[in-house]
Amino acid sequence: MPVDATLDSATVQSTPPLRSRFGALAYREFRLLWSGLVISNTGSWMQYLAQGWLVVELASSASQGALYLGLVGLVRAVPVLLLSGVAGTLADRMDRRRILVVAQCVMGGSALVLGLLTQFGVVRIWEVMIVAAFSSAGAAFDAPTRQSLVPLIVHKRDLMNAIGLNSAAFNGPAIIGPALAGVLVASIGVVPCFYINAASYVAVLIAVAMMSPKPPIEGVHRPGIWHEMLAGIRYMRSSTPLMGIMVLSTIVAIVARPYIQLLPAFAKGVIGGGPGTLGILGSAAGAGALMGSIITAFIGLKRHRGRVLIGAAFGGGLALALFASTRTELAASIALILLGSTIMLFMGMANTLLQTYTRIDMRGRVMALYTMTFLGLMPLGTWVLGSVASVSSLPVAFTFAGAGIVVVALVWGYRAVELRALD
Repeated sequence: MPVDATLDSATVQSTPPLRSRFGALAYREFRLLWSGLVISNTGSWMQYLAQGWLVVELASSASQGALYLGLVGLVRAVPVLLLSGVAGTLADRMDRRRILVVAQCVMGGSALVLGLLTQFGVVRIWEVMIVAAFSSAGAAFDAPTRQSLVPLIVHKRDLMNAIGLNSAAFNGPAIIGPALAGVLVASIGVVPCFYINAASYVAVLIAVAMMSPKPPIEGVHRPGIWHEMLAGIRYMRSSTPLMGIMVLSTIVAIVARPYIQLLPAFAKGVIGGGPGTLGILGSAAGAGALMGSIITAFIGLKRHRGRVLIGAAFGGGLALALFASTRTELAASIALILLGSTIMLFMGMANTLLQTYTRIDMRGRVMALYTMTFLGLMPLGTWVLGSVASVSSLPVAFTFAGAGIVVVALVWGYRAVELRALD
């Protein structure tokens, strides 16, 4: 089921002459979007670390800290699960720039409110949860819209490079953001991180304002939103390879990916460190994720991508189990580099295969379903693992999660023949 080349060529600008040297960055609108994301994501990673540390500090014990982080993950999951279908359908029906503007305003406003509550010393765990829910609602509209926008501004031959660069725009700041946040939290407190994140969304707003309109595909019949949502689900279910990617992505999102949200509890309760330790661990995870993004963007994997997808899931499970066994800052950092790189390689392959094998008029809805797994089910997995850790320990929870991913990858690699055969 190849991509509809007619629709692609009708909606993307012509290939620029510098494409061979710069890949997706040769396209002006992709450069605008990408540069805005780099700035915005730096602020987001600073807030992830600061918010996690704030939640742990509001708890009275290490086990309660893990439970609180899980509850924040749970409330982040609900808006994504409820809104992703609507978001993907709107992305296929509307000018995507308008959706991005509203989403940035919601996420930036949420960061500003959290900063004000914390600065005035009135923040409580339930308020953190409410702010996290609003921010997650904005992300539910942002992610599928942004991802489905990429094939409209780059040629399909540069799609894998663009997806890898988008991942790098998320994970490159994951090295700088936590390190900066660790220094700020240790020296000043968490408040500046929230304000910096709120301001960083302005970069995306400027980039989007400079882009040309991105209307929906003309000539496509538009029934009601509910019918289009169901059509997207039916389209996904009709394709065995796409369904296979989605099922495996769902399992990885629930079981493996939540490690990043539980890092504050691991840094304090298992390693016995402070904000500086959390900053180092977060940067190590970001460095690994950046490595996975670079592999996706520049190594040029053109064949056996289905097998790479399954292999990356297997490697991620092993790395998570290894991370669970660490008790020192150095050992944990090494394990996190391996874990971040394998998980991001998996996500890059899943994203690339979904975009490659999905019709362009269905991409918004398909990417919304994919977004639902990692933005909706990942926080749900954080709640599950956090709850398990509250009655046992984080190392135990991570060990069983890693072993589970290994088993699933082995079984999936043996049984999912069509997925394994994808190039």
